[in-house]
Amino acid sequence: MTGSDARAAGPAKAPSADERLGARPVDGQPGGATAAEAPVPAGARAAEELAAAYRHGPERTIAPGPPPPPPPLEPGPRAALRSLAERGAFGAALAHLLTDVATPLRWEPWNPYNDHRAYPSARSAFAVDVVLVADGRSWPLDPVRRALVGGAPERLGPCARLDLVRRPERFSAGYGEFADVLVELELGHLLAALADHAARLGLRARVAGDGVVVCSDRETGAPAPRPPARSSGFGPRGVAADPRPLPAAAWHAVVAALPRLAHVRHRLAARDVEGVPDGWYDADRPVEPGPAVARLRDAFRHPPDTVDVGSANLALVITGDPAAAVADTGPDGYRALLRAVGSAAQRVCAAAAGAGLFCRPLRGVHDERLEALVRAPAGHTLLYLLVAGRPRVTGFTYDLTPLEGRP
Repeated sequence: MTGSDARAAGPAKAPSADERLGARPVDGQPGGATAAEAPVPAGARAAEELAAAYRHGPERTIAPGPPPPPPPLEPGPRAALRSLAERGAFGAALAHLLTDVATPLRWEPWNPYNDHRAYPSARSAFAVDVVLVADGRSWPLDPVRRALVGGAPERLGPCARLDLVRRPERFSAGYGEFADVLVELELGHLLAALADHAARLGLRARVAGDGVVVCSDRETGAPAPRPPARSSGFGPRGVAADPRPLPAAAWHAVVAALPRLAHVRHRLAARDVEGVPDGWYDADRPVEPGPAVARLRDAFRHPPDTVDVGSANLALVITGDPAAAVADTGPDGYRALLRAVGSAAQRVCAAAAGAGLFCRPLRGVHDERLEALVRAPAGHTLLYLLVAGRPRVTGFTYDLTPLEGRP
């Protein structure tokens, strides 16, 4: 994240989880700070983070800009992820985890933004890298080649760490500082995707800071059952939902996955759902009846032939209180709030996929209009918008999953 690592530097502290696992500092991660850096007072850091939160709000400017250059190819030899299976069932499960979550799964010929993985990334920028920390070294993932850069660890202990490294430079310069928001949300999505899929593979996983610690548990090394494919709903004519009524079972699946987070409030809008009157809801409790989804069009920045938000059956608006989060948890409170919301959104999108729905995360909105529409509490700012429905059209896609992982 632009400038965030310098802001995160602070006084000396106990060894971090990655240090206990024998990791070397990775560029862009907090562990890379040097002793020569002066600590920044916590109060000044908190004030700076809150100022960033307000700059990310309604007055932000996103201008057209040149596309970012393609990421440079990291130097060094490559070792295929499948070579981890030579380290036993734990290594095989790690290879499946990285392949299933963090590498390309499909390509859509009509979509201007490819590829697609187990979690969403704005404009498919994939602005968060994964680094395997094991055997006293760090091994960056080359997702396109499904390989580790620099070789592979000669041995694996009972646990390994997956560090996540922010790469905001993969967004156009026109995004400016708002790219930080998109990166933090994506990082939250990826944290949840890794932790949840690790459980399907029989691994024990826990989120630790900006990474996931994965430990051997009940894994067999066999592939996990493939979850329903996540979709953002983009078709040859943009994003629009199937006009038929949505089955009540899909509504209940999404409601069951809704987040309950500190300093966060969500409002769920329903349109044309069987047995559910149109309107705004707090989970399944009615808040305000009426054409809630249709009114989203006035708050959305893009034309309906790109994303027709008014055609969606469900819309989830998540707002939060950055000042309360910073006061409660410290200077990183605002960005931690974004990550937590990204993780919650990942689980909502997974529930939607299981019900046969697309789930489209959006941030291209007029924040103040949407905050007013959901009657957000004073002090809250818009954090995320998700719209969901059944895809109107489906077309030919290239399946990029490994042959050995298919039933």
